[in-house]
Amino acid sequence: MVPGFGFENHLSVVFALDNATELKQYQPYFDRNSMLRIEDVVVDGFILDEKLRMLTPDILILDYHLKNINMISFLEEAIIKYPSTSIVLIVKEEDLIDIRKIVKTATRNVITRPIQPESLPQIAMNAFVSTFKDKKYQNTGMQSKELGKLLSFTSSKGGVGKSLLSVNLALVLANLTESFKVLLMDLGLPYGDQRAITNISPDKTQSTIDLFTIADELSPERLSNIVQRSEIYPNFDIVVSPGSFERMKEIEDGKISKAIRTLKLIYDYIIVDLDPGVNKISKIVFEQSDKIFILFTPEIPSLFRLVNYLKEFQWLKINTPPEIIYNKRTKKADQKIHSILQKILPYKLFGSVREDHKIAFASMNDMFPAVTKKGVIRKDVMDIAEKILEWEGNG
Repeated sequence: MVPGFGFENHLSVVFALDNATELKQYQPYFDRNSMLRIEDVVVDGFILDEKLRMLTPDILILDYHLKNINMISFLEEAIIKYPSTSIVLIVKEEDLIDIRKIVKTATRNVITRPIQPESLPQIAMNAFVSTFKDKKYQNTGMQSKELGKLLSFTSSKGGVGKSLLSVNLALVLANLTESFKVLLMDLGLPYGDQRAITNISPDKTQSTIDLFTIADELSPERLSNIVQRSEIYPNFDIVVSPGSFERMKEIEDGKISKAIRTLKLIYDYIIVDLDPGVNKISKIVFEQSDKIFILFTPEIPSLFRLVNYLKEFQWLKINTPPEIIYNKRTKKADQKIHSILQKILPYKLFGSVREDHKIAFASMNDMFPAVTKKGVIRKDVMDIAEKILEWEGNG
């Protein structure tokens, strides 16, 4: 029995090898270890999922060259499908060219051939213990972690660039040297834009509805079944909108607040992309927000809607006053609307993003983050991120 872990008798091990005869050199050393028991060996990736579902092993020792399997896709999904299984991945030296892909899948226990057979049982044990400690730390660490900040992005009308700004800000915060843990939540319900912007497959059906459904038992492990990752916008988690009215009735008001409170224990920043205007869901989010950003653009209808929207906030009596971000800003527009802004807005600008139609358009249609291209959008989004960090530091 592993001291302090509470597992009885043994840890179960499944081998998935390109060549079944290879197991013969490992078997004697595992037989000598009373803590480990080999349950099965799989030599075809086509049946690996089925075997893991049936056996739910504690440890999977996996050959990177197992046939009939897309290994990177399997590793990406394994952390969600088999959260209680520790994986030891066996690679060849030439496979190290793929190490960045492997690391992105959150696979941490990687060993390179040639392998000393007598050392493999201890490697397997160490992998299990380290994985167990990571999970234990995640669950207990939630209680002592400083609460993360919720930044909500809204507007008085659609088409002002709210979704593009929020996803690029999430990218910047998630890739700073401080390694902030960031979640982007698409609450443009039910037809949010973040799935399309970040190029997340329609096959991945988990959404904000699923997040709220399990609010009472939300944990990092349960959350890993719902969040998505984008290859285009790396290093932060995304919860997409459902894309259908079908499940909207499943949302309970109390579950939204409860989910947000738990998410603040898991993430440093939660960036919420909301529908324009005020509705029942956005009001709940506003009440939980640490910053509320209202975007507007330099057209007269946008300005007048903004004024009415700010009046609406006074009636809502939200504790957090809204901040204003001026998007698609140009010198020509400044000349036309400056006097109007001065007269009708009691709030100073938190920040602005200058217009670069070429980069913004290409970002949406050619699938790349606007902040990865040198230009005014990158500079202005970086400035907003810096202001957010300065605000939090002074808070």
